[in-house]
Amino acid sequence: MNDMILNTPIAAPIDLDRLPEVRPDLDVLEDQRIVAFDSRDIRSRPFNIMRTKFTKQLELQKMRMVGVTSPAPTAGKSCISVNLAAALARLNDRTVILVDFDIRRGSVAQNLGLTFEHGVTDYLTGAVGSVEDIAIKISDVPLVILPTAVIHDDSSTYLSGDRYDRIMAWLRAQSEHAIVIADLPPVFANDDAMLLMESLDGYLLIVDGSKTTARQVRDAQELLKPASAIGSVLNRYKGGVLDSYGYGKASAYNRYYNR
Repeated sequence: MNDMILNTPIAAPIDLDRLPEVRPDLDVLEDQRIVAFDSRDIRSRPFNIMRTKFTKQLELQKMRMVGVTSPAPTAGKSCISVNLAAALARLNDRTVILVDFDIRRGSVAQNLGLTFEHGVTDYLTGAVGSVEDIAIKISDVPLVILPTAVIHDDSSTYLSGDRYDRIMAWLRAQSEHAIVIADLPPVFANDDAMLLMESLDGYLLIVDGSKTTARQVRDAQELLKPASAIGSVLNRYKGGVLDSYGYGKASAYNRYYNR
């Protein structure tokens, strides 16, 4: 991990009141399967459980900045990143910063239906002066999004140099007050995830239950070493986990929450 980032002095928390605020369109959230903003939505409950496990592991493993990645593309990692961030922010006791570092195929803003003028790559190229210039606050919850637009250049040039060190130092300083989640590229897409992990504390690995193989999981973990996995999420599992736990529409849990 970069020594400059480790030795960054504690900064004041980002001033949420000074950020542009956006209320995501409910139709967009539904279309993108972003369900964790609504605690009464039955589909949000797995993310509530994930939130509790995630925060416990942060404390146990003393992590402050966590990446979310997958071995291969289309595993649903960005959707899970946004839902986890939303579930965490709903607690309202700590700011959550979600930064989109998947700069070749960034989709965090799309998942939330956000439009923006400047994003992460604009900061990295020096087109904007401060990280706060690209930050967007989500209405009603302490959730800050640092979006990115898709670029077609060599992404490794963006993940090096002084501007990259500065954004990582800013995130490290903010992590004294906030939970920082970085949506990363898939491990096998290029070397971006490996480069980014050098500045993060650990990662959450998203596994596609319909496609990801055990070998891909092992190889991804090997490539990300010495970084530690905070955990893994089996996405798109078709074994009926929710129903086996009684989360169906007619379940006792559903009647309990919807009285």
